[in-house]
Amino acid sequence: MKLQFLPNHDEPSFFDFLTEHHPTLTPTGRSGFLQAQAAVEPMRGAGSMSVPHATTVLAIKYQQGVVIAGDRRATEGFQIAERRIEKVFKIDEYSAMAIAGAAGPCIEMAKLFQVELEHYEKLEGVQLSCEGKANKLGQMVKANLPMVFQGLVVMPLYVGYDLKRAEGRIFKYGLAGGRYEESDYHAIGSGGK
Repeated sequence: MKLQFLPNHDEPSFFDFLTEHHPTLTPTGRSGFLQAQAAVEPMRGAGSMSVPHATTVLAIKYQQGVVIAGDRRATEGFQIAERRIEKVFKIDEYSAMAIAGAAGPCIEMAKLFQVELEHYEKLEGVQLSCEGKANKLGQMVKANLPMVFQGLVVMPLYVGYDLKRAEGRIFKYGLAGGRYEESDYHAIGSGGK
């Protein structure tokens, strides 16, 4: 039995609800984009904007699942911005996400992704499949594209245990939201090269 919690919104996606009804609350909302653009405009020619970046994260597949890890530092140019930053987030009982890129938007996306999956489960009464979760994160990365042009890159590394396949899976993403599955391991960030 489906319950209708939000008037004028039939979809189970919380992210889509925010985008449609309250775009200023999304990480890439129209006002957020304009604010970022306004903040960068005076700095053109004065050097680049200094934003803390989460650096190295990696995932390795093994027989019973996937291990995901990250270092604890955030850098700002050639210096350390934070010595202890959280880069690996438990998304739900069967999945996790690690972040590399502009630390603030990355953390915001990880938390919004957690809420998105909880919202879906509450409305639909079932969990989204591993493949569905990976696709949803790809949509969120794609929605961040305007911010990429402002230097606020979000590069997630998503891992999940696929109940249908009975195996762990690793997904990486392109800047435009393209989703690519890795078979054994993958690393992203400055140490992932």
